[in-house]
Amino acid sequence: MKTLIKNISSLVTIDAQGKKALVGKEMQNISEIKNAAILFDEKILWVGTNQEANEKLEKKEISAEKILDARGKTIIPGFVDSHTHIVFAGNRSEDFARRLRGVSYQQIASEGGGILRTMIATRAATLEELVEIGTYLGSNALKHGTTAIEIKSGYGLTLESEIKQLQAIKELKKILPLRISTTFMGAHDFPPEYKNNHQKYIDLLCEEMLPKVAEENLAEFCDVFIDEGYYTIQQGEQVLQKAAELGFKLKVHADELSSFGAAELAAKLGAVSADHLLFISDQGIEALRKAGTVATLLPGVAYFLRMQYAPARKIIEKNAICALASDCNPGSSFTENMQQILSLSVTNMQMSCEEALVASTLNGAAALLKSNQIGSLEIGKSADFSILNIPTYIDLFYHFGINHVESTWIKGKMEWEA
Repeated sequence: MKTLIKNISSLVTIDAQGKKALVGKEMQNISEIKNAAILFDEKILWVGTNQEANEKLEKKEISAEKILDARGKTIIPGFVDSHTHIVFAGNRSEDFARRLRGVSYQQIASEGGGILRTMIATRAATLEELVEIGTYLGSNALKHGTTAIEIKSGYGLTLESEIKQLQAIKELKKILPLRISTTFMGAHDFPPEYKNNHQKYIDLLCEEMLPKVAEENLAEFCDVFIDEGYYTIQQGEQVLQKAAELGFKLKVHADELSSFGAAELAAKLGAVSADHLLFISDQGIEALRKAGTVATLLPGVAYFLRMQYAPARKIIEKNAICALASDCNPGSSFTENMQQILSLSVTNMQMSCEEALVASTLNGAAALLKSNQIGSLEIGKSADFSILNIPTYIDLFYHFGINHVESTWIKGKMEWEA
C-alpha cells in the first residue's frame, strides 16, 4: 500500500549517496528535513518537504492510498543492531552481583561462570525454550526501534547444541518481522571437555562443525573470540581461514580485554567487522581503515562490566567505519534497547548525536553487508523506520531512559505500535 506521512517535524534520512557507510566528518551529515513528508510502499518512493508533497499531490505527480499525520514527531531509519547473542538459556545475575562486589569478569570465567555457565544451561534447553527467549528479546528490540538484528550462536560449543541454537534463530526468522542475520560462533570459548586440548576442539570446529553449518546453510557469518584467555591469533586465524574457504563472511570479537592484535588480524583476513575494540591499538585502527572493516563498538559492555570504553573519537577521526550495536547477551550487556546504547555512546564515548545515529543505522547495516538495502531512508531502499514521539532527533538523547518509539515499520508495514 502506498502511504504518505506528512507534517513530520524532523525526518532523518542519512543520505549516503551510494556509499556503503559514512566516515569521519561525513557522519555529521544526517540529511535532516524539517516539516517533512515521506512516501513509501515496501520501499521509499519519495522524500521531501511537506510543501513539496502538497504541490506534488495537487499536480498528481505522486499519489497515496493512505495519508498519515506525524505532526510533532520525528522519523529515523530503523536501528540495525549488528551484534547480539539473544538466543541462549539460563541466567547470570549471580555473576553480575559478584562483579559489583569486585570480582573480575576473567576470574568469574576461570571459576566456571561467564560463557560456560550459559553453555551449561543452553545445552540443557530445548529448541522451543531457546525460541521462546529469542522471541521475547527480539520483540523488545522491535519495540525500541530495531528493525534489523544479527544473532550469534556460541553458547553450545558442541556440534549438536550449536546446531540447535542456529535452528532456533532460523525459527525466529519465521516468527519475528525483524530482518535477522545469523552468525556461527562455535569459537566463543573452549568447552570444558577440551580444557587441556584446545587444538582438538579447533580441529572439531574446522573438520565437523563449520562444514555441517555450511552444508545446512544455517549461518552467513563466522565469528571468533580472539583475546587474552580465549583464542590466540594463530588459533583464530586457523578457524577463520577455514570458514572463509567454506563461504562464510568473517567477523571477529577483537581486543575486548587487551590490546591483542585481533583487529589487525580481522583487517588482514578481510573481515566484515571487528567488534568490541576497547583496547584497540593505533595500528589496529589504521588496519581497519585500510581494509574497510567496520569497527563495531559495544558501549553496553564497558558500562555493564565497568571497563574503559572503546576509543570512538579516535576511530572516527582516523576515518575508519564506526558502527554501534547492543551486544545483548546474558553476561556482559543485557539490554536489547538500542536507544540506551546511543545514550551511552554520546555520554561516555564522546560521540555526537549525529555520529551515533549514523553508526546505529547505515554503518550498522554495513556491518551486515546490507547498507545497499537498509540503514537510510533513500529512494529505492526498504521502508524500515521508527516514528518517535519527539519533535527533534536531539530529544532522543536529551530525554534519556525512556522509550521514545511510537511505532516501528519494516518493509512499509507497521510491525509495532505503542
